[in-house]
Amino acid sequence: MDPSQRPAVEAAHPPKRAYVVVNRVMRWLLSSPRRASRIGRALLLLHVTGRQSGRALTFPVAYRREDDGRLLVLTSSRWRHNLRGRPDVEVTLLGVRRPARAELVEDPDTVARVYRALIEAERHRRAGRRMGIRLTVDRVPTLEELADAAVRDGLAVVRLDVTAAP
Repeated sequence: MDPSQRPAVEAAHPPKRAYVVVNRVMRWLLSSPRRASRIGRALLLLHVTGRQSGRALTFPVAYRREDDGRLLVLTSSRWRHNLRGRPDVEVTLLGVRRPARAELVEDPDTVARVYRALIEAERHRRAGRRMGIRLTVDRVPTLEELADAAVRDGLAVVRLDVTAAP
């Protein structure tokens, strides 16, 4: 593809083989309060039930704390589909497993606003890598460009409320 035709925002995924090894190590690190004391400030384990398989699934994910106390996870990964209509999940936060309520946000305009605010807060040069996206322009992407990426690449937002869990 001609670089001038590339979208301003693209989802970025490391190679799948790397995921297998890194996720195994991250699950081990994040499952203990002692081991998770440092890395657990940016990563947690999200425990969901497979929508079709019914299997227990665990994913290490990066998170940020929102002003209202909820945890914010940005993703374009397929595991997010397991949250549709199934808000009851568990998280292992700083090595402690606890119930949580998940809100999956896939509306492109809402997703674009969240991503844009975080890109502006992070300064766009650093934001891409920390947010799992690739910015191909030397500026903050527009809301329209971010909404296009949300539709094309499946960018989504997951809000986790650990305090309102059942």
